[in-house]
Amino acid sequence: MAEKILIVDDEPDVARLIGLVLERNGLEVVTATSGPEAIAKAAAVLPALILLDIMMPGMDGYEVCRRLRADPQLSHIPIISLTAKNEVADRIAGFEAGADEYVSKPVHLGELSARVNGILNRTAAIRAALARSAHVVGILGVKGGLGTTTLAVNLAVSCASPPHAVNTILAEMLPGMGLASFMLGMGHMEGLGMLLRSSPEEINARLVENWLATHSTGLRLLFAPLLHQENTPAWTPALAEAILYHLRRMADLVLLDLGAGLTPVNRALIGLVNHVILTFDPHPLTVTLLERTLKAISTIGGGANHIDLVMINRAPSSQTMTVQMVQEAVNRPVTQVLSPAPEAMFLTAQHRLPLVISDPQNMVSTQYQELAQKVLVHAARARRATGPLQPVTGPLF
Repeated sequence: MAEKILIVDDEPDVARLIGLVLERNGLEVVTATSGPEAIAKAAAVLPALILLDIMMPGMDGYEVCRRLRADPQLSHIPIISLTAKNEVADRIAGFEAGADEYVSKPVHLGELSARVNGILNRTAAIRAALARSAHVVGILGVKGGLGTTTLAVNLAVSCASPPHAVNTILAEMLPGMGLASFMLGMGHMEGLGMLLRSSPEEINARLVENWLATHSTGLRLLFAPLLHQENTPAWTPALAEAILYHLRRMADLVLLDLGAGLTPVNRALIGLVNHVILTFDPHPLTVTLLERTLKAISTIGGGANHIDLVMINRAPSSQTMTVQMVQEAVNRPVTQVLSPAPEAMFLTAQHRLPLVISDPQNMVSTQYQELAQKVLVHAARARRATGPLQPVTGPLF
């Protein structure tokens, strides 16, 4: 069946000309001449790609893009913006609205055709890789300030270290919020920041490998910059997907620190992972966010066939919801509860060592290790058809 392409342009002649070129390439074309019509047709036909004119009367392309990215059922669709504005600020505005690429108007049909084919080929390759590469776990906080990166670092170190010794990569997929390098005492490192300088087409295995750092435990890491720098290139779904495509071929287990919230990039990545870990604290408002996040993830689809809930306690139990109350609210079991350990966490931050290394007998370290074992058990079950992970202890295989 031919891939469907939605062309959105208020000039019918332009849309018709582009459509003829794409149809000659074996693609099926659907057109819309306004923003509202574009959103309605995207929902009706679920195209493989949207070509979106920016300068339209009424609802412009930026607003269409934002609305598409805010819709869980449409947020994964790649978007190429078509714009007569060629200033850097205009291109950045398009990327920030959620566009994956842009093509200048007047459109060069050969260039546009090449970009369309490039995105479709890349998307097909990424989807095909799901069944034959690393087990990928996305770690996502339902809101900021929960300690999601702390969990990701301790979980990754636990999986990479003996007795498990799984070939593991931890990638911070959150430019401008990278903390893992400091938590691990590895100084100022920001491989993701360097990859941001490349387009999705320029990302390749050697480039990604060059920017991976290696910890003394054998864990390999893709660190994000701590702060956003001026003129930082846009962080787009297409670029994130291209990086993940190569990461998942370099290890048996890839953990993605996604930070907080279902941003356009996170929605795209959630559609590509095998396993999601959602972190939350037992505050009523956070649990409401957790319930809504679960519903949103259920509409994204993709390979995420397993979701674990990790409750991070930071306040006395008298001021929070119980595990039973949370489970009843979201109609789903809580996989792991992390106990409050403010003094231990302060010391680990001071000495820049993850808790599972600095104090492996601590109760919270034990809880991190228990979660690591659960992740590896699930990964082993999922990977039996495609080959085992690196040796781990216990009867997992």
